[in-house]
Amino acid sequence: MKYQVERPDKDAHEKQLADLTDDIEKIKEERRLVQEKIDAGMTTGRNSELGKAKEEHQQLRAKKGALIDAKKSIRDRLNVVRGQADQLANDRKQGKTGVRFHNLADIEAEISKMERRQETTSMSLSEEKKLIKEMDALKASKSLVADLKSKETDLEGCKEQRKVIQAELNAKDKEIDELQVEIDAKNEIITAMAEKETDKRGSLQTLFEERDEIKQRMSDKHKEKDAVRQAFRDQNNDWYNFQRALRAQKQLKYEEEKKQREEEKAAYLKAKEEEENKKIPYEEEMALCDYLVEYLNKTYLTEAKKGAEEKKNDFIPVTDDPFAGFKPKKKDDDVVFFKAGKDKKPKVRASKKEKARPFKLNMDTFEQFGLLQLTPPMSTEKVEASVAELKAKKTWYSEQPRGSVKTAKEIRKGNEKATAKLQSNGDAPSAPKATGNKKKGGNGAFSLATDDFAPLGAGASGSGSANASWGQKTSEEAAPEEML
Repeated sequence: MKYQVERPDKDAHEKQLADLTDDIEKIKEERRLVQEKIDAGMTTGRNSELGKAKEEHQQLRAKKGALIDAKKSIRDRLNVVRGQADQLANDRKQGKTGVRFHNLADIEAEISKMERRQETTSMSLSEEKKLIKEMDALKASKSLVADLKSKETDLEGCKEQRKVIQAELNAKDKEIDELQVEIDAKNEIITAMAEKETDKRGSLQTLFEERDEIKQRMSDKHKEKDAVRQAFRDQNNDWYNFQRALRAQKQLKYEEEKKQREEEKAAYLKAKEEEENKKIPYEEEMALCDYLVEYLNKTYLTEAKKGAEEKKNDFIPVTDDPFAGFKPKKKDDDVVFFKAGKDKKPKVRASKKEKARPFKLNMDTFEQFGLLQLTPPMSTEKVEASVAELKAKKTWYSEQPRGSVKTAKEIRKGNEKATAKLQSNGDAPSAPKATGNKKKGGNGAFSLATDDFAPLGAGASGSGSANASWGQKTSEEAAPEEML
């Protein structure tokens, strides 16, 4: 059995989702009605003594929460001041380790003592330099002592600020403790009132449970809707995967068939090539030469000779002529004979010569000459020369090795491609409009109104193999006409 995956019905899926959505809306309506009952019961409770006690209890708790937030803010300020005090204490401790005296008066007294010793006491140069160095160190320590004094002042300020903040924190704690006493008292009142309203609370609890059950049903419907969507998505994905696999299978089959066709074509071409190799090279072209030779001989040369022989046979020679030895008398125009009536012109008898047969070649013959790359004859006098060219061309083809020159078939295909390319590019020449003046030349386009013969060269829209000189008079034929 062939494996097949059916595409899921989207309309049925949408209908199923719509039904589930309707069920969810109905459940929402049920929940709304239950919620209205709960709100009504809660509102009634708020208007009672218990409700008012609860509201006051909520207000006290909110106030306690505000005090706790204020206490946290004070605690944050205290932590900041405490950190500043600790930092100043550490800086003061480090500053005291680098100096001998911690008072500017002590430093000034020590410097004065050293100066007096320098002035009144005889000492060596090294001892004097050492003394000067100690004096410079004491002078330099003045700024450190001043900074240390400033830090001590700041530290005292931090301690005072810390005491103030701690006092605020203690006051907040006291307020919170007092408020907590009120909250505990209010809780006792609420508990006492709640014991009296047990039945009412049971009714609300039933509504709460019903609301929770409706909520669970709605959740189940939403899950069912999600499951339906997921199932449709999975089926759709399976169908698309099956389509991809089917296309891949078709592609593989197509490639196999293509490979088989190519192999069959290669075998056919090989067999055809072997068959062609068995044939004589350019047999078709040589047969075409024989055909054209036979056609020209039969159509023009044989009939002309036959007509000359018939004319010769019609002539009967005269034997025993009684007028032998006689000569025609020369007419004398000066001798006047008796002529009655008006002068008449002498009669001119028409020549009894037979009219020459017109020379005609059809378009197929032109194309056949073009395939052989020869020029067809344009008159009866040139037929013999064309026959000789055809025989020479046949001999030339018989001497050529296979594949050295193009065959007539290849030339025909090349001409067809060139013509199709010109027509597709819109470059094919169109016939010009007829004018009163008959001119030759120009762009080489064929025009029945202006040309004596259809040019079959590069400028014509016919076969591209035709010679451009077909139908044109050669220089040998034009010369006698000009002389006449």
